[in-house]
Amino acid sequence: MIKHTLTILFILNAVLYAQFPPGSRQSALGYAFTSVADDQWSVYFNPAGLSKIKNLSAGIYYSPAPFGLSELANGSVVLAKKFNFGGLGFSAKTFGFELFRETKISVVYANSFFSDFSLGLKITYNSLSIKNYGNDYSIGIDFGVLSRLSETFQLGFSAKNINRPTYGVNKEKLSQQFSGGISYKPLQNILLVTEIEKEVRYPFNFKFGLEYFPIKFFAIRAGYNTEPNNYFGGIGLFYSNFNFNYSFISNNYLGFTHSFGIDFNL
Repeated sequence: MIKHTLTILFILNAVLYAQFPPGSRQSALGYAFTSVADDQWSVYFNPAGLSKIKNLSAGIYYSPAPFGLSELANGSVVLAKKFNFGGLGFSAKTFGFELFRETKISVVYANSFFSDFSLGLKITYNSLSIKNYGNDYSIGIDFGVLSRLSETFQLGFSAKNINRPTYGVNKEKLSQQFSGGISYKPLQNILLVTEIEKEVRYPFNFKFGLEYFPIKFFAIRAGYNTEPNNYFGGIGLFYSNFNFNYSFISNNYLGFTHSFGIDFNL
């Protein structure tokens, strides 16, 4: 029974959370964030985005029971700061429960080499622990590019686990993804995003996102993915230096799930 449970959890982790990284605002946008990458959560989507951080930024994300399963509970913290030599970031993420636990700890560096062109590099320590089966670790390397074409258009590209890290004696490969997208701001209070993602073991995933500010301190967000077929939505509230974000995901087979996040910007 335990073996079957662990197998199901590992598959769900590979299929869902390879594509569902932390970030409540990003979730509401359908995770179409590679070309936006304008806050500390860029560490999970495009490390080049940390070059745009203004000063000190931090964030907390939590999804208590994805699709009604507390065993899939996951959370993350991020911290990023801008220095004269570029942007530095740190993130930590945990997924699972006492029988199955995956932890990721990352450091990120990004810099703008031209006024409208940035590069970023991320190194992640991945740890997997399965009760009665042991544990293992691996090191993953991500790479990102961000290019601002004009006041309204921006391009982004990211490659995850380019060194092809593995777990265990069977060399179970970690998710390797390539993403590219474009963001467009037709008006100051509207953001439109489209993106294409390819995980090497799965079909192409087309992502779409929309963010609209009807008033300065309140945002409405929506998104859609083709693979798997998911609908996203959420809101953001802004007060002083704090951002409060809520998002939901609707899946045709797994149902409904929620996540929450708090960001702090100095």
